[in-house]
Amino acid sequence: MGVALAGQDAYPVPVQQRRCGKCGKLVSRSAYACRRCGKAQRIRPRTFLLFLAAVLLIGMFAAASAGVLLPQAHPGEVAAVNAPPDRYRNVTPGRTPEVSATDLWMSYARDAAGADRLYREHSLVVSGFIRALERNYQGATVVRLSAGTGFDTVDAVLATRNDPVLGTLAKGNAVSLLCVGRGALMGAPLLGSCFVR
Repeated sequence: MGVALAGQDAYPVPVQQRRCGKCGKLVSRSAYACRRCGKAQRIRPRTFLLFLAAVLLIGMFAAASAGVLLPQAHPGEVAAVNAPPDRYRNVTPGRTPEVSATDLWMSYARDAAGADRLYREHSLVVSGFIRALERNYQGATVVRLSAGTGFDTVDAVLATRNDPVLGTLAKGNAVSLLCVGRGALMGAPLLGSCFVR
């Protein structure tokens, strides 16, 4: 009877080696497969990473399709949920709301969902003082409006790159922008398709 079948060691196995479960020969602990019979000894890191990526992709598709498959709320329920709180009642529908950068930032700080219902994908006029003028990764001009103390800003991406009025913008100057709300990122309200008024 072979050593592998008997399950006994004929001689001691060094620490850096182990016995193959199939053929009983000594295999290095760092080897992925036995050189003699080809039996896998441990999982390759690449295989493990591919498995994790596949699980992550399946989870993402499951979460995305769950929103489609879940039952939708009735129109009455949607209207009740989307009713704006009292502090937003001063904005009249059909008219472009005017808000300062500080008030816009505070709206998102207090109630991000309520501010999204009021401002996201809607036109609004935002006024404030320019804290910084920058270019984003697409080359568009980003006007960072001061929203109080510290590093709180409202980020507005201008719609045009070569507008002559852009030369008049300077750090510290007051500005009024006609924009479309884009929600918030990490607490900072985002505005897009902006024009200087």
